[in-house]
Amino acid sequence: MKSSPASVSLLWLAATAFFLVPDNLAPVESHHILGLFVNVHRSQLMVHLAVCRALLQRGHHLTLVTTLALEEQEVRENVSHILIPWKQPENEDHRASSSDLILRLERMFKRLEHSGDLLTLPEWKKFLKNAPKTPYDLLLLGYHFNDHLLGVAAHFNCPAAIISTQQPTGFVNSLMGNPEERWYVPQPYDGHQRSGLSAWLFGVWEKLMEILARRVLARIYSSHFPEPHYPSFEAMRRSVVLALSNHHMISEGPIAPLLPNMVDIGGIVLEQEPNKAALEFSTSNRSIIIFSLGTRFTWRKSSQKLLQTFTKAFAQFPDYNIYWTYDGPNRSALSLDYPHLKVAKWWPQRQLLASGKARLFITHGGKGSLSEALYYGVPMLGLPLIGDQRGNLLKMQAKNWGLTLSTHNLTHSELSKAMNGILSSPSYAESVSQASQIYRDRPMRSSTLSTYWIEYIIRHKGANHLYHPARHQNIVEYYSIDVHMIIYGTLILSIATLRKINRLL
Repeated sequence: MKSSPASVSLLWLAATAFFLVPDNLAPVESHHILGLFVNVHRSQLMVHLAVCRALLQRGHHLTLVTTLALEEQEVRENVSHILIPWKQPENEDHRASSSDLILRLERMFKRLEHSGDLLTLPEWKKFLKNAPKTPYDLLLLGYHFNDHLLGVAAHFNCPAAIISTQQPTGFVNSLMGNPEERWYVPQPYDGHQRSGLSAWLFGVWEKLMEILARRVLARIYSSHFPEPHYPSFEAMRRSVVLALSNHHMISEGPIAPLLPNMVDIGGIVLEQEPNKAALEFSTSNRSIIIFSLGTRFTWRKSSQKLLQTFTKAFAQFPDYNIYWTYDGPNRSALSLDYPHLKVAKWWPQRQLLASGKARLFITHGGKGSLSEALYYGVPMLGLPLIGDQRGNLLKMQAKNWGLTLSTHNLTHSELSKAMNGILSSPSYAESVSQASQIYRDRPMRSSTLSTYWIEYIIRHKGANHLYHPARHQNIVEYYSIDVHMIIYGTLILSIATLRKINRLL
């Protein structure tokens, strides 16, 4: 009996499907996940929400607690939103410049102290009091020096995972028990990106600051999640089972040891949003330059001298359309005087970078902006302002993706010289284009990677088997200080004894 061509085709398709479908697919089960994203900037919240979107696509239910309002499209089916309207007060101490180390430390510890103010609000207490009908399967914490909020996982009796918006810092490494090879792994908050002995010394100082900061956070935790009703602060820190980092170590560096439950998901925001350039950017034949100093900077409070510095420098590049994100006065006057200046309070930065016509991106060096420029392969000119931006831009410059200038006493001739150097030299565009290919070349999308590991933690009831043994060791045990003391002590004692015997003989 002969088989019909149709039946043969169906058999062939069935056989092909059998061999192509992987045999390790875990069954999809809907879970209730609590996302706690408080006291963060909008750019950081975008990363957290990208992870949430990936979870929603898998059919999970999310309860999101934020201190920033969400857009209408961000609150959709299967999302419950709890808004706690609170903003950490701005530091009004202007006694010295940001280069004053003592004052910066004082400001940092004041901010840590004030971070506990959120936990005293009626809206927060109401959130803790109202237990969900369906218990939470996981706490997803937007992590930014807020270890005290791990008490929420203890309160709702669920495992905890964190999302970090950058390369793992010392705080994250110590939280997870990840080894810190300070000799060759510069930290993101190291403005000089040190290596060798100086990096080790900086690491000792940073570790001391971390210990002092953890004491502040432990005090806040104990006042709101007291023992014995809740586990201790250190017990909750040791309970974190997963760290997702908005970083791509292979392309962005530095190459460093990483535990299996510390997962890079850099680019998760970029891979989810549609790649559509605005009509204006696609129809114009002129090359463009993009200039933005981020959402934390405002031109309304900047000096007239700084405004003139950029205006004079940009006037020397009439062959480029320069898209300038500017929230200060006289926007229309700037555009009238210089028609190639496209001045607006907000520009769609990602669409501009994706247009294929961007030749230079002048940026403050925020992690999100650098990721976008890397994704689309656009050379950069960095002007760091605060936080980790200087370290980010020094890494960028070391990889020949662009140049970095100091905003202190910046002149228009210095600025225009740097711009011309990048635009006229093809090496910067070539370097960042190659890095862009590496950034995109991955075995799995960041969205898939993040959902897999979150579901893995829930599926294995907290996945205690992922805990690093080092998390249960104190500093003496971890660094084998007692062993070193015995070895070197014995050596010194032996030398002293031999020298004494030699003198007696």
